[in-house]
Amino acid sequence: MDYIAMIEKVREELLQEVNQRCDDLIRRYQEEEQGISPKIEVRERTLAWSSPATLKGKYPVALTFASGEAVLTPTWKKVVQTILKHCNEQPDMHERLMQLRGKVFGRQRIILGKVPEEMDVPLQIDKDLYFESKFDTEALLTMMERKVLEPVGYDFSGIRIQYLERKRVMPEIQDTTQRENREDMSEPMKMNMSQI
Repeated sequence: MDYIAMIEKVREELLQEVNQRCDDLIRRYQEEEQGISPKIEVRERTLAWSSPATLKGKYPVALTFASGEAVLTPTWKKVVQTILKHCNEQPDMHERLMQLRGKVFGRQRIILGKVPEEMDVPLQIDKDLYFESKFDTEALLTMMERKVLEPVGYDFSGIRIQYLERKRVMPEIQDTTQRENREDMSEPMKMNMSQI
């Protein structure tokens, strides 16, 4: 593994994040001076280079896989379900997930299992394959990455998450997202990048 290239990539992403935040602050002050209401902006970051803690309090919008395929993901549970289903679609990953099933535990419950009744809030990934999703955003993403994706060797470095900052989300988006967090997850709606 080329650690220097990884560090340079992290540096580039951090610089982009700093520049974006500074540009946003400048734009916000200019808009306030002109009496313009701030607009909602979709932000994006790579899943592999984002600490799950930095995504806490954000509203997910969509995922974009390395292939360019984009999927609407209005909740963090939908984000996790979509990524795990994408992983499961690859035959070698499916086999590894099935071997891992029943062997991954959190502090109090099974994380990846065969029987949904053994879980509090199971997300169905495939027939006889469920992921426990009763966690806050940070724990949910951490469990997915560290307990499932890393052990099976799934490369999620090319996955990008588009999201909204909580404080800049319109009330109707907040209401919809909170309602969807309580409802069962349906199949993700696939779209192309021009729809984001």
